[in-house]
Amino acid sequence: MIRSAGGESYVMANYHQVCLDPAVQIWLTSLLEESITSWGDLNRKLIECFQATCNRPGNHFDLTRIKQKTDEPLHDYIKRFCAKKIKIPNVPD
Repeated sequence: MIRSAGGESYVMANYHQVCLDPAVQIWLTSLLEESITSWGDLNRKLIECFQATCNRPGNHFDLTRIKQKTDEPLHDYIKRFCAKKIKIPNVPD
């Protein structure tokens, strides 16, 4: 957002902490001084630390695991299937 507005690195450095989740702020303030030397370094370390906590959209194989439950009305099964399908990118009809 700041970069797209023509912001310089020092502006981004001052502003990005306002945008961070509290868990990320705690992680960032616990780092050793000068352990991050560039935006690329910060990006890499953030990904290494927090990638496993991100929700991922899934893939088309997830749809094969959706089965109609015993005594589940067909309408409810279709709603559940479609709700999952909507969250998965690039799934053909």
